[in-house]
Amino acid sequence: MSVLLRLAVLWWLLAPSLPLSAETVRLAMPGNLTGIAEYHRGEPDKAAVLILHGFLATHNFNTVLNLAEALRDEGYTVLTPTLTLGINARRESLPCDAIHTHTLYRDIAEIDRWVVWLTHQTRQPIVLVGHSYGSLELLAWLARHHRPQVRQLITISLSYADNFNPPAVAKRQIREARQAMNRGEDSPHRFTLSYCRNNFVAPPHVYLSYMAWPEHRVIAALKAASIPVEVIMGGADRRFDGHWFKALKATGARLKIIPGASHFFDTGHEFDLHDTILERLERLP
Repeated sequence: MSVLLRLAVLWWLLAPSLPLSAETVRLAMPGNLTGIAEYHRGEPDKAAVLILHGFLATHNFNTVLNLAEALRDEGYTVLTPTLTLGINARRESLPCDAIHTHTLYRDIAEIDRWVVWLTHQTRQPIVLVGHSYGSLELLAWLARHHRPQVRQLITISLSYADNFNPPAVAKRQIREARQAMNRGEDSPHRFTLSYCRNNFVAPPHVYLSYMAWPEHRVIAALKAASIPVEVIMGGADRRFDGHWFKALKATGARLKIIPGASHFFDTGHEFDLHDTILERLERLP
């Protein structure tokens, strides 16, 4: 047998056990935009997992990237989309001081297109996983849509609008944004939103769309969720206090607090995060 033939036979024997690399998917989105995602087809008897990034980030954000790799290694089908945020085929994080024309409602519409696309790729149950503001957006999607193949939502560092900043600031800005819209003014203003401190540049209607999910609405959505919701929080996440953890626990959602972990589950705590999510996936019917 020639060397080339031997190599061909060896490749044929090993190929089924070799992990497939992720492929880039392009999908038409509202507004004549194209969304991109990384997709890895896993084993047919394991769930498909859609992982959504946080505020203004992409699917290449470390928390998302590391989790996607861990799930792929375990044989799960993984889809990691990047929301366009009004940018065609967006691949980079947006700075706070860019002029933001995207809305939460447009984000939800894009999420739904990715969920529908994934249902066409697999017959397996789908699990949604979000990090930070991505968790909030997936919860907002769940409040509007019902896709029978979606069986579970796992939220990581679940946020609400606007937990990062003083309530008085949010209250004043909401009032000013509404007043501007009542006057027919919708030109870009500077707002404080998430980690953007007085430099989130957007028309008032854009800002108000993201501020439409304050704490009480997140809590209500968790209580009304049509599928099981798991909430994973970092015990050392300084963006939240004990009040938020107590409110989450009271919703009936399964709450897991990982001691010492930050908002991003870095410095070794990513392994605790991955183990927790893998355990949840293994329990999925």
